[in-house]
Amino acid sequence: MRAAPSPARFRALVLALAAAGAARAAEPAAPTELPGPVAAVIASLGPTAQAAIWFGPPEGPPMVAWHARRPMPAASAIKVAHLIEVCAARAEALPGTTATNSALEEPLPGATATLDDPAHPAVAHFTPTQRATARRLLGDRSTLGVCEAMIHGRGVDNATYNLAANLVTAHLGGPAELTRRLHARDPRFAGVQVRRHMLADRRAHGDNEVTAEALAAVHAALALGRVPGLDAATVAACRRVLADGRDAAGRAVFRKDGALDSAPATRTRAGWREGAEGARVFVILLSDSRAGAATGERLEEAARRIEALLFAAP
Repeated sequence: MRAAPSPARFRALVLALAAAGAARAAEPAAPTELPGPVAAVIASLGPTAQAAIWFGPPEGPPMVAWHARRPMPAASAIKVAHLIEVCAARAEALPGTTATNSALEEPLPGATATLDDPAHPAVAHFTPTQRATARRLLGDRSTLGVCEAMIHGRGVDNATYNLAANLVTAHLGGPAELTRRLHARDPRFAGVQVRRHMLADRRAHGDNEVTAEALAAVHAALALGRVPGLDAATVAACRRVLADGRDAAGRAVFRKDGALDSAPATRTRAGWREGAEGARVFVILLSDSRAGAATGERLEEAARRIEALLFAAP
């Protein structure tokens, strides 16, 4: 008969098993239920590419999950975090108001001062001409107007589109504070990490990253109309900003995508669609260690095909 382990060896064994369990918990979610056509699109991108996918209803388990806990570069898709937190902050600053009056209809405090400070980390990497253009286009806009510029970029150039998000980040106290606020709002959002201002050096402080699971949780909360700490009117305002018309099947589309061609090239498509079958949340994260417009275009086409395949499935 084998002798029982000593108390010290037993404790060591328990600690080792616990450590192994923790390591497994930290690993990316195992690939599950990836449709063959989607797998083929991912495979076609080659060995330098990575992918993560989450697709399903806003409540309950996903219908498709592929490396859903793998941190991936987010590009501008992370701006949904900026949207939630700035709307929450303005509603908190003006208690008793709603998202349809002064809470979000007033200009974003501090925006002009930030744009006028060439040393501010939110704007220092933009040219004087770009800052002047953003001041003209954003200086007097309401908070919701700034949000609409950073989400859709309609009526503004690319620099102003990104400066709008940086003004929001500055108003909230910087990337670290924005992240802290989001994580405090809901532990399911912990995989969303804002580490830098838009278009700032991706290596200086780390890239903005998300996991498919966490970004899906953010969009699911908005799809359900239940974001912790936000009143119904503020959630409705966020949903209006994300609204993007209807698809060919008549489903209402809400989304915030992202794209970068610097290394790693990145394409993100994320949001939800609402139809007769209810809401379906989608997050498609693609990256390639290579840079360049051609690489970005390949990722863009692949992301579009994957989204179409997910929604075409019965």
